[in-house]
Amino acid sequence: MTGQDLRVPFAAPLIGEEEVAAVTQVLRSGWIGTGAVAHDTERRFADYLGVRHTLLLNSGTAALHLALLALGVGPGDEVIVPTVTFTASAATVVHAGATPVLVDVEPHTLAIDVDQVRRRLTARTRAVVAVHFAGRMADIRALRRLCDAHGLYLIEDSAHALPAERDGVSPGRLSDAAAFSFFVTKPLTSAEGGLLVCGRAEWAERARLLGAHGIDRDAFARHRGRRSPHYDVVAAGHKYNLPDTAAALLRCQLDRSAAMRERRRAIAEQYLKELAPNPGLLLPPADTAHDASSWYLFVVQLPAGVDRDALAGALYERGIGTSVHFRPLHRFSYYRDALPSAAGPFPVADAAHPRLLSLPIFPAMSDQDVEAVVAALSGELRTAARR
Repeated sequence: MTGQDLRVPFAAPLIGEEEVAAVTQVLRSGWIGTGAVAHDTERRFADYLGVRHTLLLNSGTAALHLALLALGVGPGDEVIVPTVTFTASAATVVHAGATPVLVDVEPHTLAIDVDQVRRRLTARTRAVVAVHFAGRMADIRALRRLCDAHGLYLIEDSAHALPAERDGVSPGRLSDAAAFSFFVTKPLTSAEGGLLVCGRAEWAERARLLGAHGIDRDAFARHRGRRSPHYDVVAAGHKYNLPDTAAALLRCQLDRSAAMRERRRAIAEQYLKELAPNPGLLLPPADTAHDASSWYLFVVQLPAGVDRDALAGALYERGIGTSVHFRPLHRFSYYRDALPSAAGPFPVADAAHPRLLSLPIFPAMSDQDVEAVVAALSGELRTAARR
């Protein structure tokens, strides 16, 4: 069986005729690079998120990197990062010249543990990266208070949490900078793409400059209309811009974001109800009036003693795609060798990792698809319990 033969793949984008028409219009416009469509999409995201300063980029990784650079994080600085996250959360700290300091996570949510952050503060700590795991926000209010008390920057890695809310706030509202991802599996996608939100205009201006080769005037400004083609290079920047072709796709995704989020929420509720009878299976927290997930991922923790990889293989043979989010960073050879903090201990992450399994959850899933996943997983768990 191949991935294309799966009855229910792990993830699939929801692309309609609106996206096809929008991209085609850009292709026929004569300008397919970063221009008016990207800038309009930035403005729409600012309104959607309730923030002032937004910058579209070619990945969430680029957004994290520019956030660090715009805030002045660099050599000699330490940045606290949870160990349960994708490598980009820490790798961008390395690329900025600073040192990631890994900390453990909360047992059920697997979000960054505020008490662990407090214990790992040193005179070199410059910032904290709050990763919103699986679509549910970390305790951003508590982290904001902690950072303010110690003069630290707060950066949100919100690759998973668009949209989400906790305690009356959404990503990008309380932090100094927030990074979003529009990778193909994300709640909103442009195939590849990202967004940076900055709390101050000067940080946003610095990020925009550094994301465009350090050139003081972008190509759209130089080549459209009667403007001078000359420019100055004022910094050694990077090429992180998002073209209008991708922005056009993303703009359509934003227009249907409410409907796609509602479908993810409905799938999650169906999973929570129908998987609850399985003994020992730890399900993610349900939404409450004060804590609502984007439901980017539906991550379960299998009963103790179940061979996660064998079970995932059995589900694959039954036509169900799954994934694992995440192998903790301290378990990778690079971080283990490069970071003193990787020596741990990380009791929560280490206990959870062998049990983690991410189930399919995407808007194109039907109720029958969800039932197929539930039946397959429940059946394999019963088989495992009899061994």
